[in-house]
Amino acid sequence: MELIVFLSGIALAGSAGLWLFFRARAELSRLRDDLDHVEEEKEIVLDFMRKLSEDIGDGPDNDKLYKRIVRVTALSCGALSACIYERTKSGSLKVRAVEGLFPPQRFIAGRKLEDASSRTEFLEEVLTNQELEPNEGLIGSVANHRKGLLIKDAQKDPRVIRHQDEALKITSMMVVPMIYGDDLRGVLAMVNPINGRFFSETDFSVASTLASYASLALKNSETFNAVVERNKLDFDLRLASSVQSYLLPSHLPHVDGLSSDFRYKPHQKIGGDFFDFFELPDGSYGLVIADVSGKGVSAAIITAICQTKFSYIAKTGKSPAETLKVLNAEIAGFIRQDMFITITYAILEPSLSKITFARAGHEKPVHYVYAEKQAVALKSSGTAVGMVDPEIFDAVIEEKTIELGRGDIFLLYTDGLTEAVNTDGKEFSSKRLIEVVELLHNQSPREIDDGIMRSLEKFAMVKASYADDLTLLTVKRDI
Repeated sequence: MELIVFLSGIALAGSAGLWLFFRARAELSRLRDDLDHVEEEKEIVLDFMRKLSEDIGDGPDNDKLYKRIVRVTALSCGALSACIYERTKSGSLKVRAVEGLFPPQRFIAGRKLEDASSRTEFLEEVLTNQELEPNEGLIGSVANHRKGLLIKDAQKDPRVIRHQDEALKITSMMVVPMIYGDDLRGVLAMVNPINGRFFSETDFSVASTLASYASLALKNSETFNAVVERNKLDFDLRLASSVQSYLLPSHLPHVDGLSSDFRYKPHQKIGGDFFDFFELPDGSYGLVIADVSGKGVSAAIITAICQTKFSYIAKTGKSPAETLKVLNAEIAGFIRQDMFITITYAILEPSLSKITFARAGHEKPVHYVYAEKQAVALKSSGTAVGMVDPEIFDAVIEEKTIELGRGDIFLLYTDGLTEAVNTDGKEFSSKRLIEVVELLHNQSPREIDDGIMRSLEKFAMVKASYADDLTLLTVKRDI
């Protein structure tokens, strides 16, 4: 009896051991399968990222990138069709790319697929024109909750849309959000496995992973595009700056009995100021300074046009007021209503004893009178070019003539100088400018301009960067 009990115990122990052995073997097999799935998923992701990186490197084309994402995702997950819904600024969801016959997520009403020459073209048209509202249907729900959905048997899920056309039947479905950081970029949806079965948890895991990497790729693409556009803009600005430098004088003409100097400091690479000092056919000299409203590219374009037109008109020998009248007539209907040009044009007679000028809304010229040992701001009426119709402009523009004695200084400038502010919000002002000119009147124009710039830099605590375009043109008659 004891022997029987003993043998039975051995048998039970053996059975238990065999059960544990086979269980361990099954577990090992499962772990190997899981490892194989992980390796397979890793290969899929690496291949996916490699292909997207190639697309990003090819250039700034997000349409191509979206198409690559939806195609590679469908292939990687073994789906017959897939679709990317991009989240718009308003929060709605709009189709950006489609692979295969993806079923629209709204019922197709009022039309039959047979009406279209191509089912694929028809579906793409329908999908493109459909914009889902936030939280609408399965796509909107995933976008709203930012959590993916795996619907293995779609025929048993009432949330899945059912079209009459068998080609649009959904047997299984995966919908995953495309998220980068806290930013929801859109939703990636796949339907119907190629093998005719249901999507698995592994397929869903792959889809979720690819959606995350796709979001990263889109972000990288946007960053890449931004860099390309910035470099392109920098190149355009450098080119525009070169053109503008070509239009502006690099040096001032030598005039016996007169010395001169200028400073030009654009706020950006290109500016809205222009100036010139040129000889006229009768031997007199023209001095002009102008300031186009605004800054940057638009101001620079108007500046170039205005400068070109002004140069042509001035060299016909018209008086300052007549020149500005013609310029306004040509510019008034050309520039936008919110833009205008302030300008002062002066003609210095060959004898250098007189200057005649007209001022179209520009800063008052400064005249230092050596005999009186004081500087004054010269007044004259006029409105900015391009601001009003010729009838009004011509009626208010006024021409003035001053004597330019020996040792006298005539100074033109833009408001970037006098309206520069310090840390207390106070402007440099024309009063300070006059004080500096009076202090340095015995110096050369270059030294006077140096002193003005030093005074401005000390006042506003700036050296290289200014809040506005700044131009300064100074002439002095020799004693």
